[in-house]
Amino acid sequence: MDVERLKSLINWLNNWQYLGIAVIVTASLLLHLGLMMRPDEPLFDEVHYVNDARHAINDGGTERSEHPPLGKLIVVGGMLLFGDNPVGWRLIAILMGTASLVFFYLICRRLNLSEKICYLATFFLAFENLTFVQNHLAMLDVYCQFFILLSLWTYLRGSYPVSAVSIALAALAKLNGVLVALVIGMHWLLTRCPNWKKFIPSYITLAPLAFLLLLPGLEYTYFGELQNPISRALEMVRLTGSITFDAYEAGSIASRPWEWVLTPENFVYWWDPRFIGMLSPTLWVLIIPSIAYVTYRALKGDDAPLFPFSMFIGLYLIWIPASLISNRASFIFYFYPAIPSVAISLGIAFGKLIDVSRERMKGKLRLFLKIVIPLYLLGHLIAFVIMGPPSLWWLIPASIVLFIFTFYYLRLGPTPYPEPSPAEETVFEETPLTLESDNL
Repeated sequence: MDVERLKSLINWLNNWQYLGIAVIVTASLLLHLGLMMRPDEPLFDEVHYVNDARHAINDGGTERSEHPPLGKLIVVGGMLLFGDNPVGWRLIAILMGTASLVFFYLICRRLNLSEKICYLATFFLAFENLTFVQNHLAMLDVYCQFFILLSLWTYLRGSYPVSAVSIALAALAKLNGVLVALVIGMHWLLTRCPNWKKFIPSYITLAPLAFLLLLPGLEYTYFGELQNPISRALEMVRLTGSITFDAYEAGSIASRPWEWVLTPENFVYWWDPRFIGMLSPTLWVLIIPSIAYVTYRALKGDDAPLFPFSMFIGLYLIWIPASLISNRASFIFYFYPAIPSVAISLGIAFGKLIDVSRERMKGKLRLFLKIVIPLYLLGHLIAFVIMGPPSLWWLIPASIVLFIFTFYYLRLGPTPYPEPSPAEETVFEETPLTLESDNL
C-alpha cells in the first residue's frame, strides 16, 4: 500500500502544473533562509532603514525623509515582530522577495506563455545574482518590487482597481515604484486600448487618489503626526531629486543607467559573507539580444512580447533621459525592477530555440542546440554559485539538483516518446490574456 501511495504521489507531482514554480520558490527560499543570519549587522544600505526603524520605534524620527513611509514601516514591523536582529531586519524582505517570484510566474501565465517558457523565465530571474541579493536585503527596493509585480499581474487579470491601488503602494514603498504606471499605460496603448471605460478611471483617478489618501495615515503611523499629503509628496520629490552625481566621485557606487547594460561593474555590497551588486553575466550578455528579439516578435504581431518590451522601456530606458536631464544620481540596483523584463524575453527566446531544435532542425545544428541550451542553463547556475556568498557551501549541491530537475522537467535530453508540440504543452487553468475585467 505504501509503494502504491508513493507511485500515486509521484504521478500526481509529474502532472501538477505548479511543480516547476514550486521547486524554484522552495530552492530560493531555502537559500535565503540559510543565509539570513549573516552578517549579524546591517548589510550595505540596510543600515539606513534599520537605523530609521530604530528611530521610528524610539522617537518617531527619520534620517531618510526623502523616502515615503511604507517600506520603512515594513522594516519597523519586522523588528517589532522578531526583534532588532537579522531575522527582524530580513525575514519579511525575504518572504516578499520570494512572493515576487510567484507573481512573476503568474504574469508569465497571464501572457498565455507555455509552461516551458514560464519555468525558464522564472528560473532565469530567481537565480540571477542581483535579483537574489536585492530579494534578501531590508532595502526599500524589495518591497517596491513586490507591489510592482502585484500591480502588473492584477492589470493583466483585468482587475484594474486592485492594480491601481498596487501602483500607489509601490510608490509608497519607494517613489521609483510609480514607473510601473508607464509600463501599464504603454502596454494598454499597444494593445489598442481595451476596456478604456474601466481602465481610465482606475489609473488616472484611483492610483493618485490612493497614494494621497494612504500617505497621511502611513506618515502618522511613522511620525505620530498628520501632514499635508501634497506638500509631503512634493518634498519627497524635491529631496530625492537633489541627490545628483555632483555628490559622488568617479568610480563610486553611483553610475549612469547605460552603464548597467553596456559596462557593468563589480560592486561589493559586503565582504564576509560576500554580497556582490552585479548582474549575472549569463543574463547581462543577452540583455540587448533578448530585448531586440521580443521587439522583433512584437513588430511581427505577437502579443506576448509587447509586455516585456513595455516593462523594459518603462522600468529601465526611462532612466537614461532622466539621468541626462536632471543629473540625478542612480545606482545598479535601480535596474532590479527591469530584470523581470529581461527574464521573460530570455524565456521566450530560449523557448523558441527549444521548439525549433525539436521540430525543424536535424543533424549537427539540432545537436548543437541540444548541447548549448543545457550548457547555458548550467552556466547560469554556475555564475550564481560563483557570485553568491561562498559561506553557503550547500549552494553547490543544491544547484546540481536544480539543474538535473530543470534538464528533465524541460525534456532537454533524448526522450523515448514523441516531444509535445507547443500547442500540446500544458494548458493552464487561468484564462489567457484578454485584458478584459475578470475581477478577483
